[in-house]
Amino acid sequence: MRLHGGQSQEGVTRLAIPAVAACLAIAARPASPACAEPAAGGVRLAALAPADDARRAIAIGAGGEVFEPDGKGAWVHRRAISTADRLTAAGRAAPGGAVVAIGDGVVYRLASNGWSAIRLVQRGKAILGSGARSLAAVGRQLFALDTLTRGEPTKLALAPAGIVAIGSGARGTVITTDAGAWRFDGKNLVALNAPARMRLVSDRWAIVDRGALDLSTVPATVPATGPATTIARPKAAKPASRPASKPPSITPWPGGLAVGVASVAPDGALVAIGAGRTGLELLTVRGGKLARDPLGITGSAVGVVVDRAGRAAVALLDGRIALRDKAGWTTTQVTQEAPGERPGPPPAPSR
Repeated sequence: MRLHGGQSQEGVTRLAIPAVAACLAIAARPASPACAEPAAGGVRLAALAPADDARRAIAIGAGGEVFEPDGKGAWVHRRAISTADRLTAAGRAAPGGAVVAIGDGVVYRLASNGWSAIRLVQRGKAILGSGARSLAAVGRQLFALDTLTRGEPTKLALAPAGIVAIGSGARGTVITTDAGAWRFDGKNLVALNAPARMRLVSDRWAIVDRGALDLSTVPATVPATGPATTIARPKAAKPASRPASKPPSITPWPGGLAVGVASVAPDGALVAIGAGRTGLELLTVRGGKLARDPLGITGSAVGVVVDRAGRAAVALLDGRIALRDKAGWTTTQVTQEAPGERPGPPPAPSR
């Protein structure tokens, strides 16, 4: 057993996993009801797991700490659980489904008793996708995390090259590989004539150097490589009948902003956090138009969630969470419950 620095054997780390599905619960002692106190200065947030209500999004610490909303505007760390690896991203296996996260190529699933490591293949480091449905990949293999086939995560497709990024929605998926970008419709992979450099947010949106790329406007192209059994090859039209192709739709970013974390709103709009000299801004791209909403704070954002009511939650690296409602933006610091007194006799006096 490998222990975290400074931890006793109450903390459980990742062990060898004989099964391919979820296998190791990383949990410790249950939290006791007590008053909340500010989180330790060493706590750093890594991600924000989405929810239908932005006020119910779950903040995930880099060490696997779970900060859950208390219904009163605060995010509280109640469960003494951790992960063997430093987490870098999190999402949902399906909309409203289990929270999943990744650290150092290991995918974890959050359960009531802690984190469980999921081994997708015998060897190789995994990547975790973004979007409403978090898929995972190892090498050329694409996996679902919300369904099992014979007790193992369902293998969805075999890409023509190593998968380096995944963006998913409720009904589709886009992947990027060393050989280009591909759209997966549940049965086939279709090559896309997409930019070589882009950061996938979902099957609909990607971040590019100049702005937000609407992937629904990117045309398919005939793939040059890959097994024909996994790839759909569009039929070539005659040159005389081929209509003039329109350029992909890109909404430019405002000048002076560095665009960081991004996600998709329930209505399909792209939401992202931009950082400038005056602080952070919530950027929303909808219908080819860009809206800007300053948060009134500075910092490094690690997650953003927007719900149907227009509420928004933004998690910051230093443990702050900014929440937008009808009254505007407010900011709170994640907290942890102080350990309660243990029942039983007092310790024996020393002699």
